[in-house]
Amino acid sequence: MRHPRSISSPSRGSRRSSRRRKLSPTSPTDFWDSLAAFANPVPHDLPAAMRALGIDLLRELSKPDSTEYLARCPAHLSLTGKRDRRPSFSVNSSTGLFHCFSCGYAGPFIQLVEDGLGFNRIEAFQWIARLGVYRTVEDTGPTPAVDDAVRVTEASLALFTPPPQRACERRRVSPEACQHFGVLWNTETRHWILPIRDPLTGELWGWQEKGRKFFLNYPTGIRKSLTLFGDLTWSGDSALLLESPLDVVRAYTLGIPGAFSSFGAHVSEAQMRLLKSRCRNLILGLDNDSAGRTSRDKIHDRWRPRGLPMKYLEYSHTTAKDLGDMSDTDALSAYGNAHHPWRRRR
Repeated sequence: MRHPRSISSPSRGSRRSSRRRKLSPTSPTDFWDSLAAFANPVPHDLPAAMRALGIDLLRELSKPDSTEYLARCPAHLSLTGKRDRRPSFSVNSSTGLFHCFSCGYAGPFIQLVEDGLGFNRIEAFQWIARLGVYRTVEDTGPTPAVDDAVRVTEASLALFTPPPQRACERRRVSPEACQHFGVLWNTETRHWILPIRDPLTGELWGWQEKGRKFFLNYPTGIRKSLTLFGDLTWSGDSALLLESPLDVVRAYTLGIPGAFSSFGAHVSEAQMRLLKSRCRNLILGLDNDSAGRTSRDKIHDRWRPRGLPMKYLEYSHTTAKDLGDMSDTDALSAYGNAHHPWRRRR
């Protein structure tokens, strides 16, 4: 299946040249290619690699330990229906991670190659390797890359209070569910505080502050793509993947077990590995919008062949964008009637 995202790419000639040099499935180097490909390879000359993908660099923003290369988002038109007229896309020279702050398109550089050229993971690694010297950055380490000047501890949460009853009622979540997940409230801004923790130790990394048309990750640079929001000690038969942490709290309020949030539409390889280690089946409940459906189909196409059976949350009976927007009856129906992906094309 053609990848759902249609982004800028090199000319047909260069694409044919890249494909012509693929290794055969029986090549003895396939194992090593696989190993390196899943270690997040980053091109040595990142600007040259971006230009080879048809992404024109507009500006460089120097930081103490890295450079951010700014450009127009190559997936913006596909995800939003509009071109990125105010450049909001950047690639980090140190980590290779890219992110569009407008549409949410994000991931490791190798994902950009996959989306741009229609390659699988091994083909994308080979393309990066052929550009010259490359380096790898592991994206599954337990410690996020954050500002060294910021130190977050459990005592940092003392600034916040339990969510007020009225706020809980508006979001249709119970105070008990908020307490279960450690959800708190910023009384000054009237925003939710959603903790971000190490998936292995439970250590507090920081939090996401969320309000109406507002969210802020603290501290700056926190690698929330390395973890999930939810009960990180849970394991069972069927897990439910949602975008918003507050939708996880809603699911718990409704008695739905094993709900986790990816903190947005982009779901990283590290997050999928965490989910696969905790469940035997996965229900994809990403938002019922263009970005959510694109991410949902991409997850299915990549992870179903790796032995993770999946269903899709049922949205056909409601106009709601996500689980949090549904009535109790509709939410339970959406979960109970989750369907197999072959029903997705209507």
